[in-house]
Amino acid sequence: MAEEVFISYGSADRERIQDLVSRMRQAGVTVWIDEAGIEGAAMWSEEIVGAINQCKVLILAISSNSTKSKNVVRELALASEEEKTILPVFIEPTEIPESMKYQLAGIQRVEYFAGNEEEAIGSVLRSLSRLGITTKDGNADQAPKQTAPKPNQIKVKNPAIAIAAVAMIALLAIVFLLKSSGDQPPNAPGDLTAKPETAAKAPANPLDKNRIVLLPFKNIGTPGENDHIVEGIVDDLNTMLTNVEGLRVIGSASAKTYRNSDKTPAEIGKELNAGTLLQGSIQKTDSDLKINVRLIDTTTSENIWANSFSGSENDRSKFQQEIIQSIVNKTKGTILNQSELSSLSQGDTKSAEAYKLLKEGVDLLKGHSREGTQRAIDLMLKAIKLDSNYSNAHMGLARAYQLSSSLSLHEPTTAFNLSKKHGRKALEINPNLPGFEIIKITFSQDGQRDPEEMMNRLNLLLKKYPNNSDLLREAGDIYSFSGRNQKAIETLHQGLKLDPKNAWFHQYLAYTHLITRNKKLAEHHNSEALKLKPNFQFALHIRSLILSSDNRFDEIESELLKAIQDDAQNPVTIMSLGIVYWRSGQKEKSYKLLAELLDRRNFEYIKSGILARFYIAIGEKKKSLKWLQQSSKESDTDFVDLFHWPLFDEVRADPDFIKIYKDAGIYEHYTTGSSK
Repeated sequence: MAEEVFISYGSADRERIQDLVSRMRQAGVTVWIDEAGIEGAAMWSEEIVGAINQCKVLILAISSNSTKSKNVVRELALASEEEKTILPVFIEPTEIPESMKYQLAGIQRVEYFAGNEEEAIGSVLRSLSRLGITTKDGNADQAPKQTAPKPNQIKVKNPAIAIAAVAMIALLAIVFLLKSSGDQPPNAPGDLTAKPETAAKAPANPLDKNRIVLLPFKNIGTPGENDHIVEGIVDDLNTMLTNVEGLRVIGSASAKTYRNSDKTPAEIGKELNAGTLLQGSIQKTDSDLKINVRLIDTTTSENIWANSFSGSENDRSKFQQEIIQSIVNKTKGTILNQSELSSLSQGDTKSAEAYKLLKEGVDLLKGHSREGTQRAIDLMLKAIKLDSNYSNAHMGLARAYQLSSSLSLHEPTTAFNLSKKHGRKALEINPNLPGFEIIKITFSQDGQRDPEEMMNRLNLLLKKYPNNSDLLREAGDIYSFSGRNQKAIETLHQGLKLDPKNAWFHQYLAYTHLITRNKKLAEHHNSEALKLKPNFQFALHIRSLILSSDNRFDEIESELLKAIQDDAQNPVTIMSLGIVYWRSGQKEKSYKLLAELLDRRNFEYIKSGILARFYIAIGEKKKSLKWLQQSSKESDTDFVDLFHWPLFDEVRADPDFIKIYKDAGIYEHYTTGSSK
């Protein structure tokens, strides 16, 4: 008995195809496969010709390997000549070469991508069942009766007949559309870029294709291995696209909330208001790297473009540039020249180990913990030892040292000097980096205390990078803490449009609404921030102020105790818990935590601003102002923020408080801003 299904594939894909064949045979499908994956032209035997002649369906396993195989092209041509039904099964995202486009025109595809086999085999079996192949789940007699062949079953031998058939199908489709009630879209011929089982009816208002979201790529391999590299490659693509004029890129914080999500591209696009979505997978084996990507129109759920890149890990930057160019061509439509493409990845390294170390460090910084930040600094220093001209590693260190001061990890003077050193080195290597320009705004605010310089830098950068979510976040921070509340709210909402699930934007909004006495909105955004980032120390501190003012002591106490378990040395969380204890009448516990922080101050850096807040909360005004003065002397990052901090409402008009900020040279800037 002849096998019903013939599989044509490239020998390099043998392992993947054997898995597919095994699953098909378990479902009762009879399959003929050349077990060796014949590639030599002389070995293309009569046995293969006979098997194709006798099969009902030829499955064409499409990959970058099979599309280059002369024998796969010959098998496809023979099946088309013999009027066999062809079912393209993509085992990775691949563009169809000219040698196959004629035979595959108008045929819908099925995907059998690595890592998604359990779901994908169902699509393969359903497609075979519709084509009359018996499976355990159904047989040809149970398949829907058809009065005319579907587009993916048309068997073409004469090109003239093919053209006439396509024209007739198009005419019938137009007539059907005119008569359709509009409740259900008609079944139109698919193409190789369509995904038939997930295609959705286009909404009345198509989403903006130039708003794009890059979803986390799937890591194909040992769980936990190479995760930092995979995430780093996607982060790099996100950053590179952000610097392409005309595109609005959804922030990576929002994109990463869809990791392992079962939502469709259409659902994600609607939630993020993004018309284009990039998804993919990365497989790294030793020094080999394979990247599969697919660009999707979220309005129609159709593929815009797909491709696969294979090579060594040294080819990573080249692959990233090709992906960026393809995305730009399919969205904005502007072709970047090689110089422009190269400038987007100018800060890269050829050292795979340095790249891995940096990406692991960057991931640790996102946790915003003392221990994680110190570990990140160590990893980035190792990366620079491997490649002293690795601009992105210097930029990562500049950011890490800047954060280290706010986390009471390094004293401000030390942190600022180290941050400036590595930031300047990063710019020396790659002048196109906006990151250090953003950090310099913080130096103008915290170290130099030059409000005019800070605002000038900020306005120039906002004009230059209006769609940079990192810059909008920093701007929202500055506007909030300088009392420019309306401007802060507008800027932060602008940032949320680009990165709607970024905890920082929500938290700065929570703070701004708190100081403008809108506690309801403050709690809303604070809750959103903590949903996205549960151990966010800034958000937990604001939450402690909100809930304790409503006597919801048990609720906030349990949240703070859990956060301390996860990050035991975090002084901000300890201070927040001490304030809650004081307000709930547990003064002994509060004093104990205050004593702990004062003792730690003897052998490690604890920001003076933390102690100033603790003392003002327990009614010790003089001691609080003493620590506030010390905070100013240290250039503590808390100092400029505390002017509008809710805890200091009762002393803001106090002459001693005013003098501290006048001596620092920022009182007029902050009081002028508070009226705007």
